[in-house]
Amino acid sequence: LIGMTPACLILTPFLSPQVPYTFIDYETSTSLPPEILRLHKAADRYELVNSYGLFRRMTGVGGRPEVVVEGSYDGQQWKEIDFMYKPGNLSLSPPLVAPHQPRLDWQMWFAALGDHRQSPWFTSFIHRLLQGKTDVIRLVQVDESKYAFIAKPPTYIRAQLYKYWYTKQGTRSSLNDWWTRQHVGEFFPSVSLGDPNLESLLSEYGFKVRTTLWAEANPRSSTK
Repeated sequence: LIGMTPACLILTPFLSPQVPYTFIDYETSTSLPPEILRLHKAADRYELVNSYGLFRRMTGVGGRPEVVVEGSYDGQQWKEIDFMYKPGNLSLSPPLVAPHQPRLDWQMWFAALGDHRQSPWFTSFIHRLLQGKTDVIRLVQVDESKYAFIAKPPTYIRAQLYKYWYTKQGTRSSLNDWWTRQHVGEFFPSVSLGDPNLESLLSEYGFKVRTTLWAEANPRSSTK
C-alpha cells in the first residue's frame, strides 16, 4: 500500500484534468451545422482527444492577420515592402521554410495580433528601415534586389493591417493570386526620420538611449 502511494500521486494530475479536453470557440461554433455540435457534445464526455497545445486555438479562422509595411518618397504614392516568408504580395506562393525559423516574419505575425504598442521592437524596425540599415534590410530580403527601396531609403513608412485568406478555387482571383485580403485599418501611422511621433516612441521604449550609448562606444561605425 505504501509503495503504491507515489504512483497514485503521479497519476492524479492526469486522471483529474483541470481544463476541458476539447473546446469549440464561439466564432466557429456559430457557423457549424447543428449535427456537428451535437456530435461534439456527445463525444466530449469520453475525452478522446485533447485540445491542449502551444496554439490550441489557431488564428486565421476568420482571416489571418498580417501587417503590411509600405514606403513612400512623397507621402502620396506608396509601395509595399515584400518579406521573404510571410504573406504580403497576393501573387506570391507560400514558401517552404522548415527547418528554418524565419524570426522576423514570425514576430510580424505576433505583432499583427495586437496594437503596435504591444510590440515596441516594431517602432525600432521602422526607424532602421528609414535609415536604410543594410543589416535590417537583409532580414526582410536576403536578395536585396527584391527590396523595394534598395537604391534609396524611403522618406516615409507606414503599416496597414489586413486579414488574409487563401483564394477559393474557381474565383477570378484564383487564376493569378494565392491570397485574397481585406483591409482592417492602420497599424502604424506614417512617419519619417525626425518625426516627433517617431522620436517620442523611440524615447518611450528606450531605443534612443541605447542608440546613444552604442554610438558613443562605436564612434567610427556610427559615422558610416
